[in-house]
Amino acid sequence: GEEVGALRRNAEGMLSQALSCSRHADVEFLFDDGAKLVKGHRGLLCSASEEFGGMFRSGMVEERSGVVRVRGVSRASFKGFLEWVYLGKLVVGVWVCAVGACMRVRWQ
Repeated sequence: GEEVGALRRNAEGMLSQALSCSRHADVEFLFDDGAKLVKGHRGLLCSASEEFGGMFRSGMVEERSGVVRVRGVSRASFKGFLEWVYLGKLVVGVWVCAVGACMRVRWQ
């Protein structure tokens, strides 16, 4: 009930921070097409994805720089992926696009 609502509001606030490039987010995602960057929160991303966990805990460049280059994925598709990570929210059309695109992501 009330606790779930509070958690949802917190998650929505964190997603809003990431998409608005808040100074509280601690990782930046840059896109090949020059789209506006997106930020994120390492702790949340690591808990949602083994790939992010490995990236941010293994001494890779992304761990040190806090910058991840996203190749072959549009900002809109990546935003759909982040909505799933942060909110567990599935918008079917966007989700199908996001999953397909993010499965092809090549981090550099």
